[in-house]
Amino acid sequence: MSAAEQLRLLHDLQQIDQQIMEIELLRKNSPKEIEALESEMEHHRQVVKEKEAEQKHAQEIRRQKDRELQEHEAQIEKNKARLMAVKTNEEYHAIQRENDKQKEMIEEIEDQLLRIMDDIDGAELSLKKAKDRLVEVEKLKSVQIVELNKKLEVVGEKLKILEEQRAKFLPSIEGNFLHRYDRLREITGGVAVVRVIKRTCQGCLMNVPPQVYNLVIRNEEIITCPSCHRILFYEAEAQKTEANGG
Repeated sequence: MSAAEQLRLLHDLQQIDQQIMEIELLRKNSPKEIEALESEMEHHRQVVKEKEAEQKHAQEIRRQKDRELQEHEAQIEKNKARLMAVKTNEEYHAIQRENDKQKEMIEEIEDQLLRIMDDIDGAELSLKKAKDRLVEVEKLKSVQIVELNKKLEVVGEKLKILEEQRAKFLPSIEGNFLHRYDRLREITGGVAVVRVIKRTCQGCLMNVPPQVYNLVIRNEEIITCPSCHRILFYEAEAQKTEANGG
């Protein structure tokens, strides 16, 4: 098999390898994306729990103040009964002063209850917003997770096909060509073979020296770009397409 045919096989092999690399990258990143989506949903669940705790705390304070209010009111009623049994003015005024203090405490608690009710209203509104937001987030993120999982299934099947195609290519490629190709893929991040169009390397977009270009168009051996060291591949059809504007 000629060097030109070997280069063509390497170029075609690279098309497969690039698709495999994209799929492997997707499979590597997708679990992180899914984890991030689940983490976002969990964050909003925690917000709802915090808002529920705030609402519960405000209601507990209200119940506590209600009990205190009832205790002060009950004490006033007891004092009224005591007034009926007093025998001296001193006792009478002492009970009246105590009742006045109880009434002051009642007024203070009633003011506190008004503020607490405002807090409860605010907590309930905040909780409702948090729950509504959670529903929205779970609906959106759950769909995204399902789509990602479906995509992983699809690319998993595609990967099997590509790996089978790659396996069929390998026996036709000479060992020295394949070795150079694999080594360059590691060095260049996956792109080992690039076209030369109008004497320009399509890997680094640097001009190829005339003497190197002349060797490339012969397609008789592996020629690498002096700048990026990728294997240069000449294709007459690519030159015509470029000359015709695309």
